[in-house]
Amino acid sequence: MPAVIRNFQEADVTCYHCGNVSGVARIDRGAPANAMTYLARGSETEVPMVDRRLIRCSRCNGPTFFDAFQNRTLMLTSGLFDDQPRRGRPPKRLAQQRGAA
Repeated sequence: MPAVIRNFQEADVTCYHCGNVSGVARIDRGAPANAMTYLARGSETEVPMVDRRLIRCSRCNGPTFFDAFQNRTLMLTSGLFDDQPRRGRPPKRLAQQRGAA
C-alpha cells in the first residue's frame, strides 16, 4: 500500500475572549476556498465548515478567529512497512534460538 501524502494549510481557531484554542481549520491545496474543514481539539474527525462564524469557543462560547495559516504536509503510512522484513543484524535472542534449534 503506497503512502498517501496530503498537502494543506492549517490555522488555529482561537477565542477572542479567553484565548483558548478550540481546534484547527484546514483547507487542502488546490481546493476551493469554501471547502474548509474543522478539526476540534481532542477529536479525530474533520467536519466540513459551512460558516466560520458558527464556530464558538469550547470553553466560554465566545467568538473565534483564525490565526495565521501555515503550510502542512501529512504522510499517512499505515501498513506501509508491515510486510517488509527488518534490515540489519538480528537480535541476539533470535540468533540463539535459531542456533539451539
